[in-house]
Amino acid sequence: MNEPILLAKAEREADGRIAVRSPLVGTWIEPPHAGTLLGPGSRIGLIAHLNRRLALVLPDGAAGRVVSGLPGDRAVAVEYAQVLFELTPVGAAGSEALEGDACALGHPADAGLSPGTRAVVSPTDGVFYRRASPTDPPFVEAGSRVRTGDAIGLVEVMKTFNLIAYGGPGFPPEAEVLEVRCADAQEVRAGQILAVVR
Repeated sequence: MNEPILLAKAEREADGRIAVRSPLVGTWIEPPHAGTLLGPGSRIGLIAHLNRRLALVLPDGAAGRVVSGLPGDRAVAVEYAQVLFELTPVGAAGSEALEGDACALGHPADAGLSPGTRAVVSPTDGVFYRRASPTDPPFVEAGSRVRTGDAIGLVEVMKTFNLIAYGGPGFPPEAEVLEVRCADAQEVRAGQILAVVR
């Protein structure tokens, strides 16, 4: 649920796209969908390697929209340095310009957030849970204070529960939860806003 983090490799290609590559040999699961906006620190799936699951995230300097990649509907065996997918940088030919830092932080461009607020988004498709069990209180409510690493909720994918923690690039160390946008046991899509903080 709280896997160690591993940085993917990223390199700019001659056509301006960014190739995101596997940092090791393993099995890649829960990749981002085509069209998803990603930025440094965005989760891009899990790598299973030697009986360990590692959360794969984008390194600094890698930001853009997912335009191509390996099939996303199943686990895929990958080799070291194999291209997982490509990103079209923000503002590049064929890619719409986005306002502010939405893409750089992996947030939806059309979120309509007020200035000074940030969106905590789902890293993958799945089912969102606001509490650890049906009898437990919600992780957060509107008005709750959160610090980096505090749980916002869980997203279940194929019977695996992934902790959604507050924090990441562009987020202050502490914030107030303004709203939780998803109900308990609601199906969510990758990039969907789960909570808004300030």
